[in-house]
Parts: sequence; C-alpha cells; structure tokens
Amino acid sequence: GKVANDLFRSMNLAQSGLNLDTDDLKQAGNLGLWKAVPKFDAARGMKFLTYAAPAIRNAMMDMVRDAFAAFEQRMVTEDKDGVCYQRVSLDDVLPGEEQLRRIEAIADPYAMQPQSIMEEQESRRELYYGLKRLTQREQTYLLYRYGFTDGEEHLLIGTAIYFHLTKGRAKKTEEQAMDNLWLELPWWFD
Repeated sequence: GKVANDLFRSMNLAQSGLNLDTDDLKQAGNLGLWKAVPKFDAARGMKFLTYAAPAIRNAMMDMVRDAFAAFEQRMVTEDKDGVCYQRVSLDDVLPGEEQLRRIEAIADPYAMQPQSIMEEQESRRELYYGLKRLTQREQTYLLYRYGFTDGEEHLLIGTAIYFHLTKGRAKKTEEQAMDNLWLELPWWFD
C-alpha cells in the first residue's frame, strides 16, 4: 500500500486524468508480486523482499504507462468529422449567468421528472390516507405484505407464516383488506 500511495502522490495521478486510483496501483502491484514468486531463487542469497519490491513497483509503473498511452490516444484521436477530444472537468463552471458547474448541466437519465415525483407523492399520500381508515389488522397485514414496514414485498405464503395464518386465510384477509382499501381511496369516487 505504501508504494502505491507514494507513487500516486509523487506522480500526481489524482489530477492526471488517467482514471487511476491507489486501488488500481495496489492491484497491479499484487499482480507483479504474484508473477515474481515463481521466479524467485533463494539460492542466489537474496531476500525475497529485495527481489519482489522492484517487480511490484515495475508492475505499477507499467500500469501507469499503459494508462498514459491510452489517455494520449484518446486526446489525439480524431473521428471522421475532425472533432478532437479534449479533457474537461465536471467541476468547471460553465459560462453564463447561472454559474452552473458542468456536472449540474448533464441530464440524469434515471432522475424522475418533477411532475412524476409530485404524482407519486400524491398517490402515496392518498394510499396512506386510505390505509389509516382500515382496521388495525388490515393495515398491519397490508403494510407488511407490500413492504411498507421493511422495504421488501413479501410473498403471500411468507406473509401467512409471519402472521401465523393458513395460506387460504391470508389470501382471504388480503382480498378483504384490498377491497376495503380500494373503497377508501379518494380517486375511487372521481
């Protein structure tokens, strides 16, 4: 770990854009050590650490060289339109009055739209409103069955076992609770 950390700091790899971190260097060092073990000859009178240390460092340096070569290739490669790639930082502030950082201007394909968030919150409020109007038994059953208590939906048979019910009784309880919940939801009357 010390060799990897020293190399990482001395070569300023954090700011290099090579997409390497100390864990990558440690892994390369481990591979270098692994390759050095079968080549070690104790009969030559050398300590293993003396023999292995350069192999570890060389493996790390090979990784840095390979990453640098790949980085240079990315920087000079031009596509058929003549567009050249250049390194940018996501923390750079974009020009304009908003003073947005570059990362704030990139759309997240997995982010929910504000309207969807509001609709989901409204539906959840209505659902909890309906659940509060059920009997305590029905509430407890549905909250457990559909994962409101622990974030994990449970199978019918698992719910039956949890509440010490037969599968048939659990199914009947669920059907009755769902029917009652359905009648309590505000949009049912719209």
